[in-house]
Amino acid sequence: MKHTSQARYPAPADVVIKMFCDADFHKRKLEKLGIRYEILAEEKSGDQFRLKAERAVPVQASGIVKKIMPATTQVVNDERWNLSDKSGSVLVVTKGVPLDMSCTAQMRDEGDECVIDYHWEIKARIPLGGGALEKFVVKDMAKGEAEELAVGISFLDEYR
Repeated sequence: MKHTSQARYPAPADVVIKMFCDADFHKRKLEKLGIRYEILAEEKSGDQFRLKAERAVPVQASGIVKKIMPATTQVVNDERWNLSDKSGSVLVVTKGVPLDMSCTAQMRDEGDECVIDYHWEIKARIPLGGGALEKFVVKDMAKGEAEELAVGISFLDEYR
């Protein structure tokens, strides 16, 4: 299943990419969101940034999805950003859940804002209930996007 979403930050893309390429930003964001995490890899070399983190994600599923996803799912995010062209990618591994998730992202200026376009590919690796799982994941991601954006915006002034 393909899914697109957008995030809008009240700052130029140069400010937002600087924030996204700072490991401390990601750690503080997760802490402010109340998410327990472990950093598995952290790299910054030239224009390239990578942060790989594992976190426990609470899931409130129902129906067939509840049989597929545990109430708390261990998720590994491998996030990469390129400072010069303001592009990124995310590979998500859900431990114990038959699901493949990946995303490409591109930042751009639109007026006084930075707009990030996210293009997700979400694929359940099961024939029965796979569509329901994919739809649940998209809906669940949408719930957290606003809160994550608000927390990100709260840190912007430090990067101006």
